Amino acid sequence: MQLHKLVRPARYPPGKGPSFYAAYARAARRYGFETGKYAGFAKRNNVVVRVKGKHDKATDHEVPADSIQNVHQYGIYFHGAELWLNVASLEYVVPVKIGTRVTLNLDFDTGLSLRSGGTPFGLAHHDCNLTPHSSELAHAKNYSGHTIYDHSKSSTAKKVTGTWNISYGDGSSASGDVYTDTVTVADVVIQGQSVELAKKLSPSFLQDGGNDGLLGLAWPAINTVQPEPVATPVENMVNKKLINPSVFTVKLSRGEEAGFYSFGFIDTSVTPHPITYTDVDNSQGFWQVTSTSWLLNGSKKERSENTTILDTGTTLCLVSDDVVEAIYESIEGAQYDNQQGGWKYPSNATIPEVSFAVGNTLYKVNAEDFGFGDAGDGFTFGGIQSRGDNPFDIFGDVFLKSVYVVFNQGEKTVGLAQRDD
Repeated sequence: MQLHKLVRPARYPPGKGPSFYAAYARAARRYGFETGKYAGFAKRNNVVVRVKGKHDKATDHEVPADSIQNVHQYGIYFHGAELWLNVASLEYVVPVKIGTRVTLNLDFDTGLSLRSGGTPFGLAHHDCNLTPHSSELAHAKNYSGHTIYDHSKSSTAKKVTGTWNISYGDGSSASGDVYTDTVTVADVVIQGQSVELAKKLSPSFLQDGGNDGLLGLAWPAINTVQPEPVATPVENMVNKKLINPSVFTVKLSRGEEAGFYSFGFIDTSVTPHPITYTDVDNSQGFWQVTSTSWLLNGSKKERSENTTILDTGTTLCLVSDDVVEAIYESIEGAQYDNQQGGWKYPSNATIPEVSFAVGNTLYKVNAEDFGFGDAGDGFTFGGIQSRGDNPFDIFGDVFLKSVYVVFNQGEKTVGLAQRDD
């Protein structure tokens, strides 16, 4: 089967990528955590702020919405039953056909949901659903860098009762109407899928050329559409028996390598290592699992009652302060950067071997992903940082690029296999 390459303009010059500042601020915005001993960012009074330093947690300044949003660079591939992608950024996007006329590049995100108690966090809204940029946006034709979904040009689109509205403390917001249309993800055709059209969208989202909308892959328990929630794409795939088994899988890769999402298909050729399954706690809408141990240079350490979520929408791997401290104290010359709010280490330093448990199995973080980016003056920012006061770890792309993940919605489990690539 032929591999079809889809090309869009890069957002950064060759060899350059998104900033550590943006990646960390974005995580604080998503999860609303307060700074701990080492986290350089926090969400206070519904606004993301950078704190002054390790020993002074007073507010330094607010983080503008566009500093958090404009952080993307990517290439995309499509291959049969799998959606192939090639990304060097904070966000993974894949092509999805909506209706009869248009294919959009959507951000696939396993962390989209709502925090219990109703406090929102995320990118545009949190329905774990499908939200493209649409022709209903005022002056939609003027927004360069985006493909626009126009329901009036799709013969299968139908307007239904329902609206959605979400806003954020940094001043950004999104709202709109609900339609149904035929949605094609890889070779899976979902008829009558709810599509939440953005009628109003803050400039910070419109300036982001990294995607044409969102497709949430978290659990459907929480949904902001009023007056009645609507089914997510994966929920419809399962309920309409469009996929068997009831899974989607992800292989996130680095550099010029191609990664993919698959639906209803487990690619056993990705790695020779076995896939080990763990029960999921989806009570908060996350793919949340136990993670009660970790390994540092061969020494196993216990973390009683610790849990983590697997989130393709977060770039960094965020863990507790004691773990972060132990990791960087093992690197000669490593130090906490008060100015940018995170740990960095000499670029020529020896990287420690670090593994984290999911369930009862330890998975090693690939050394290639340990460093996030250039910190200046011969230093590199670490991809593992503090989760602040968040009650659980967040295993983002820094961790996920080392494993092949099977999200089993049918059996409420998640399977991981170590990768050697």
